Amino acid sequence: MRKDDNSILSRRLLIRSGAAAGLILPFGLGARAQAPAQAPAAAAAAQRVRQGRGPLKVLLMAGDHAFDYNQLFAMFDLFGEDISWNFVTQPAAEQFFNPEMAAPYDVFVLYDRAGRSPRTAAQGTVNEPGARSPRAVDFRQPSPALKRGIKAMLQQGKGMVLFHHALASWVHTWPEYVEMMGGACDWSNPITVRGVRYPFSGFRGGVTQRISVVDKTHPVVRGLEGGFTITDETYLCPMFPETFHPLLTTDFVAEAQNFPAQRQTNPDWNPPRAPNYTGWYKAVENSPMVYIQHGHDNTAWSNPAFQTLMLNAIKWAASREAAAWARANPKVTFGNA
Repeated sequence: MRKDDNSILSRRLLIRSGAAAGLILPFGLGARAQAPAQAPAAAAAAQRVRQGRGPLKVLLMAGDHAFDYNQLFAMFDLFGEDISWNFVTQPAAEQFFNPEMAAPYDVFVLYDRAGRSPRTAAQGTVNEPGARSPRAVDFRQPSPALKRGIKAMLQQGKGMVLFHHALASWVHTWPEYVEMMGGACDWSNPITVRGVRYPFSGFRGGVTQRISVVDKTHPVVRGLEGGFTITDETYLCPMFPETFHPLLTTDFVAEAQNFPAQRQTNPDWNPPRAPNYTGWYKAVENSPMVYIQHGHDNTAWSNPAFQTLMLNAIKWAASREAAAWARANPKVTFGNA
């Protein structure tokens, strides 16, 4: 068996055992992760799949959205001289949002869509006015422990990088989390944010876009100052530019007429035009955070510009400079959790 075959096999073992256990154990915590009974198998798989040998420790989170594990993991493998990384799925990832569980990691990278639970067949679906179709999920409330934990973790300065559909996490039940992200999406259901009700969000795949750099001096865009071209899924959803520092804009115009699939099936769908930002950074409590709208699938992940952007974001979020900037510009986001 070739070395590459071993790597793919290890990842498949990770996915199977990790899915069964619901948890991949972090660096150095062992049994303190309080995993379910199947955790030894997950821990063994995590030892095999743990990638990279770099000094920065990264926890990659995903869940509630299908993607190609091997292709996404391959991109993170490219960063192996700079990072060492582990992977955990939602909802088990919620256990890491507290100072103790987060301690072994320098940066959390979120490619998830948290806060949703599938409805059972007995529960059926929910017909919500204005939705694209009956929904088969429930929107969960964040637990008090999760709300306390994430605030405490961010007050300590944990670096955060969120990308693509992470903008859809907790949009119906956790307003403070939406404020952390700087925007909100749901491609099936209407959303109410900041007291305003919006139609379900637009999405359009395979859009070739020219991306311009707003702040050419920022470390996240180092090497990309002249902009870049990417073919990727783009969104139409509310964003809150007054809460973040823009990094990237797209030449694609996010207005209803440019999302023909949604208009064809829902002729009355007419959300307000969205800002053209596709990347930003901000302080959340005392933590530096970066959001990158790009990164739907391997068309983006294999784009050298996106790879540069992602690695730059991880490095910056983990840096002393970013931590010092966030401490000097703190933003109370999670209130009295």
